[in-house]
Amino acid sequence: MTLRVLTTLCLLMGAFYSPLLSQDHFEVSRLPFNTRSKELAPAFFERGLVFCSDKRNDVLVSRTDQHNNVFTSLYEVEQRKPGKFESPKLLSGGLNTLLNDGPACFSRDFKTIYFTRSIDISTNLRSQNRPDTTFGIFSAEWVNGAWTNLTQFDFNSASYKTGYPFLSDDGNRLFFASDAPGGYGGFDLYVAGRVNGRWGKPENLGPLVNTPENEVFPFLHANGQLYFSSRGHNQQKDLDIYYTAKINETWQKPVPMPEPFNTRNNDYGLILNASADTAYFVSDRAGSADIFAAWSALPTFTGCPDQKENDYCYVFYEPGDGDIDTTTFAYEWDLGDGTVIRALEAEHCFARPDTYIVRLNLVDKLTNEVLLNQATYEFVATQIEQPYIAVSDTVMAGEEILLNASQTFLPNLEVQNYYWDFDDGSRSLGIETKHRYAFPGTYHIVLGITGNSGSGSEIPSRSCVKRRIVVLEPKK
Repeated sequence: MTLRVLTTLCLLMGAFYSPLLSQDHFEVSRLPFNTRSKELAPAFFERGLVFCSDKRNDVLVSRTDQHNNVFTSLYEVEQRKPGKFESPKLLSGGLNTLLNDGPACFSRDFKTIYFTRSIDISTNLRSQNRPDTTFGIFSAEWVNGAWTNLTQFDFNSASYKTGYPFLSDDGNRLFFASDAPGGYGGFDLYVAGRVNGRWGKPENLGPLVNTPENEVFPFLHANGQLYFSSRGHNQQKDLDIYYTAKINETWQKPVPMPEPFNTRNNDYGLILNASADTAYFVSDRAGSADIFAAWSALPTFTGCPDQKENDYCYVFYEPGDGDIDTTTFAYEWDLGDGTVIRALEAEHCFARPDTYIVRLNLVDKLTNEVLLNQATYEFVATQIEQPYIAVSDTVMAGEEILLNASQTFLPNLEVQNYYWDFDDGSRSLGIETKHRYAFPGTYHIVLGITGNSGSGSEIPSRSCVKRRIVVLEPKK
């Protein structure tokens, strides 16, 4: 199904699905506040979402432009608890107008809004009921219960369109889409940096990201991956969701999101929470443009300690023995694995965890005969009690890697499930799994484990570790 390109701000979209990895553990649900009209462009806002819609309301008069597209307004909806939303209402603070408003994004404290708004460029007074418009980016500040200090973005122009803003968490980068001259065609993605309190000259994200078609709805996650929507990275020309990352000052070739995010319908406008286990996006898979939620059915593990390596290294010393270095006798440790060390104090690393019979002998240095067994005992070389991630420290981007948790040592836990978080938005489960990193970088893999501690409690016991892995750029 191909969506017609609309001039309404929130509705410029397209793409086709090409799987990167399985995301079967994500469940998708159409949010209950959707209507027969279009609900678009979700953005995180306080305890819920802000989105734009062209539905009719009792406050503003619905109008259309010269192409008969209904203008959109900004709405807010509060989430009482996960998946439970109140009824949407027009965004408070007097921001909406009779023209298009939205999409929008917010600063981390929600005190600053950046949003797309129509700019009336009509030259004929008779077109006031159906004005001719372009659009640009505006910002406002929340002061005393109202949005004030309305400011136009310096990159706005009456001769081209600029919109779909997204502000980075630190407030120093503004991503947006524009069909300004000098791009690669359609809407391109740009980023502007804040310099001395002002936005600097925007930078095009380059030909690996931008195509002759439309690239819109940028969203930068805390992990550094930029999600966006595009028509131009496939042959079907429907909107799909992609992600990219900036490596060595270059934005990399985008990777398509797998199902259930992308389908053969239009899917776009994805936003992702900090732990990457809940996402919101727009899709017309149910027949009209609606907002969907996708959440991982796998548990999230936070505050996990760094994995410690088992070296099985110990120092053996028998206290209370005198110094016999000046005699013809010496102490000798037989460590039970074929290793013999002649010294009163011996440092040794065993090859594996096991029970070893360790002996401290008194030997004749001239004949090497054992004269006396000073001590004999069983020594248990044990693993560190922790989940354990077996994987190479360094891998190549695009290379399929095998991860294994079979060396996990939790003697007081009857392990039931193994959960993996690859720190790139992907997850998996099982004692053994495979993964492929799309982009170079440093990632922290989390292995979480649930099981039964035998205490009789119905609440599963949990344990987790994280391990650093470096993904290198493939050799050319």
